[in-house]
Amino acid sequence: MLRSWKNGDEKAFDMIYTRHFIRLVNLAYKKTGNMEASQELVQDVFLSLYRQLSRLPEQTVLENYLFIATRNRIYNYHRHQLLQLKKEALLRDNYTPSSGASPDRLELKELESLLRDKIQQLPDQCRKVFLLSREEQLSNKEVAERLHISVNTVEQHMRKALRILRASFNDELSLMLLLLLLKHSSF
Repeated sequence: MLRSWKNGDEKAFDMIYTRHFIRLVNLAYKKTGNMEASQELVQDVFLSLYRQLSRLPEQTVLENYLFIATRNRIYNYHRHQLLQLKKEALLRDNYTPSSGASPDRLELKELESLLRDKIQQLPDQCRKVFLLSREEQLSNKEVAERLHISVNTVEQHMRKALRILRASFNDELSLMLLLLLLKHSSF
């Protein structure tokens, strides 16, 4: 099929995609535990394959290529997750609330107020999911049950909320403070 695709048969790519997508997503899901991330990783694998078609050697074994590319993206996903956890731990370890109304504390209060405003601007369902998760400390499953939606939909709303909030705070320091506020405040 790879040869057919290289010779201009676009249907061959569709067949490759259809034949391998679910298997690769299941593999990624077993390793990440996150269905949406798994789907994105595998989509990225196929996008990369599509872009690199002209550079692939003739002797490329398609199944091996797809498996190795998926495995590498899973490793990168875990590396990124680990880095995020390390940043959060570093922030928690170095965060000491100040007493009184020092400038740092005032800035933190202002940032918290800004964050609350941004949360209120989230789309309705997205805001509900975010607040149930953060305010009431409900698991994704519990949020899904309460709102009568799927766990996958809850995960999508959480990712959307965090993406919107991160975009609102475009420098890294603000992002770090956002993470701190999400961990230490109740909204």
